[in-house]
Amino acid sequence: MNHLVRRLIPALVLLSLAALASCGDSQGTALRSAFLKELSADTVVPAYRDLDTRTEALAGALSALEATPTEGTLTTAQSAWRAAREAWMRQEGFRLGPSEELHTSAAVNQVPSTTGIDSLLASDTALTETSVAEQGANRKGMLAMEYLLFDAEGGNAAVLSRLTAEGNAGVRRRAYLKALGAVLHTDAVTLRNAWEPDQGNYAAQLSNAGNDGSTYATQKDAVDAVVNRLIATVETAEKKLSKPLGFETGGTVRPELEEARRSDNSVKDLEDTLSGLERVWLGANGDGGLSRVVAASNKQTDETVRGDLAAVRSALEAIPPPLRTALHDHRESVEDARAAFSQLRATLASEVVANLGVTLTFNDNDGD
Repeated sequence: MNHLVRRLIPALVLLSLAALASCGDSQGTALRSAFLKELSADTVVPAYRDLDTRTEALAGALSALEATPTEGTLTTAQSAWRAAREAWMRQEGFRLGPSEELHTSAAVNQVPSTTGIDSLLASDTALTETSVAEQGANRKGMLAMEYLLFDAEGGNAAVLSRLTAEGNAGVRRRAYLKALGAVLHTDAVTLRNAWEPDQGNYAAQLSNAGNDGSTYATQKDAVDAVVNRLIATVETAEKKLSKPLGFETGGTVRPELEEARRSDNSVKDLEDTLSGLERVWLGANGDGGLSRVVAASNKQTDETVRGDLAAVRSALEAIPPPLRTALHDHRESVEDARAAFSQLRATLASEVVANLGVTLTFNDNDGD
């Protein structure tokens, strides 16, 4: 072999390897960029527009209930609550930026202090949107509404009896619900506006990660935030089953720790949370999302996550509702769902984190 050719071969090999690495890096950058733009435009912004619309409908239904408390206006309000609840739970898997900075989750989904709510109802404090907005998080939000709108044991007759109680009691209860609805809608509008392209435009912060002007100095920072949110959401969902199962208290069932027990909405909540997780992983049309980024370098990891997501859905669908009775009568099905969430969390925190080089933060500022 020509001496000059022998000397050139190592250099050519190195150049080829560098070119391949450059192509791979370029492809990864393009995929991440496409994912972040898709997530902002096709998932997050539409989700907050939907939340705005549904909370507006809920506020209107609660206003009608306040004016005319009947079986009809009550069931309409309950349906509107469930619809708004669905929109809220679906955004859990991509609750980034403004939602955390504004502590929206604490304001919307805090475990209520029923004694605090009852104390406020018994007081002479004006129950307006302004005064209720100033209350602590455990006296407002969707679960405070649930406390006033639903009664799993007494049913709607018991709820209506309290809403139409003689004297000032029923009047104040209805006024409180109306104010809670108005506050929730205001929170939803604030959150939507923070993301809207013609308003706060946080969508551009996420879409343009790594570019000048973005909150995210690099694309990695943005992807890290998304993956950490996925893991935190799955962990929270897992706890929503492990706590009432008694996993943290020696195995004794604790039905009072079920989150949405008054409306019997707990399993639906988890299914809606899962829908949000699926949206992030699979994309708006089922053929994009974070799946495409991961599959480009490791198809097996993508398939594993897809399988874990499907297993969670199957396990949730196997729980005979409501959860408050399944905890006792079908405990194994609830444990299976908790285990499925646990497996999904493990896959995300190990295989996906390794594949994407994610830095784990485990930092959830909204107080879930």
